[in-house]
Amino acid sequence: MSDIITFNTDTQAFGRTFKCSGYGLGAMIKDMESPEVLEIGCDVGDTTQFLLDSNPTCVVTGVDPYENYVDWNGNNLNEREQVYIKLMDRLKGYTNRFGLYRDYSDNVHARLLDNFFDVIFIDGLHTYEQLTKDCANFYSKVKEGGIFAGHDYNAIPGVRQAADEFAAKVGKQIQITEMDVWYWIK
Repeated sequence: MSDIITFNTDTQAFGRTFKCSGYGLGAMIKDMESPEVLEIGCDVGDTTQFLLDSNPTCVVTGVDPYENYVDWNGNNLNEREQVYIKLMDRLKGYTNRFGLYRDYSDNVHARLLDNFFDVIFIDGLHTYEQLTKDCANFYSKVKEGGIFAGHDYNAIPGVRQAADEFAAKVGKQIQITEMDVWYWIK
């Protein structure tokens, strides 16, 4: 049996309107001029497509290894190759606005320019240890005045702890928007 569940962000899910994990960022980027977004953890592409559709000049760079793994809650996430194939098929109409590093975030940060991205959205491996590393590795990549954000602040204690600790370290106060997105302006 497959563990892949795919939803179209414009349809219904479990009897309610489905909103992707990055839904709260849409209003923030819709009026930006040619925003460059880095999304760590693209999964099936719900947030990726939503952000691309929120602003026709938006460019999204994704980071996701698409390898099988055990998530923060002990669930085996298998068939990641099929998820990758579906993502690439889903986003084929955005080829000039979407690029993907198919690798672990730990291996990608050194390849990216500092002060380049208008938005960084961290929705990868939801552990305290990994979010701590992602915050440290990618904070320099967001421009001054840019949005540094992530997902599952209230849902996962390790995410909240890592985000709180890093925000305190850089002297920022976390804001929360729809779909449990934490963020601050750099």
